[in-house]
Amino acid sequence: MTLPFAPPPKIVVFTGPGLARAAGFAPFDPEALPWDVALDDVLTRAGFARDPDLVRDFYNRARRQSQALPPSAAHEALAALELTRPGEVLLVTRNIDDLHERAGSRAVIHTHGELMQARCGVCTHISGWLDDMSAASRCPVCGNNGHLRPHIVWVGDPPLGLDQAYPALAHCTVYAAIGNGGGGEPGRGFLAAAKEAGAHTVEFAAELTPLSADYAERRHGPLVETVPEWARRQIAER
Repeated sequence: MTLPFAPPPKIVVFTGPGLARAAGFAPFDPEALPWDVALDDVLTRAGFARDPDLVRDFYNRARRQSQALPPSAAHEALAALELTRPGEVLLVTRNIDDLHERAGSRAVIHTHGELMQARCGVCTHISGWLDDMSAASRCPVCGNNGHLRPHIVWVGDPPLGLDQAYPALAHCTVYAAIGNGGGGEPGRGFLAAAKEAGAHTVEFAAELTPLSADYAERRHGPLVETVPEWARRQIAER
């Protein structure tokens, strides 16, 4: 995806599982996993090679669940921010759902893939995909069946879209991390790049995280409350 930014966006928002969870979507939480499924089964290249049907079925259930959920107030607030400040807001998300898009956001980078897309193992083309996927599913580009898998970044593979995210971070004036509880990558690198650019950094989380002390501003509490309030302030300052 080529994002239409000239000049670069002023606000970069990095969202994670906490935001999806605020809308009721948390397929990788331990309590949400089927009793006979482990994360390694559905998040690794080896797991897919071992049992592709199990992996497809897992993501089929997740896709149906995601489609049945409305975006949260936080998703809608971020979409409103982008609408009222066109060309100034970039969303980068670890989440595989399409809640940002269904809320109305358009400038979105998915670093870990997209549940509503399928990747072909033969022609490598990535296609939009809303239905269940099986071994009989046919690639809409090359016509081969039995080779489609969810467009998910396997554990150990590099995140997507970093070549677009880092140039934006190098020029942003505001960087907000929303619902990213851990201190791993790419969040740690994103925060460092934003701070190097002199951006004001703000963390949104339900509680303290390993990186909380590194942010200039911290807003802890329910994301459906803290994010809309912040977005309204950003809109007023446009």
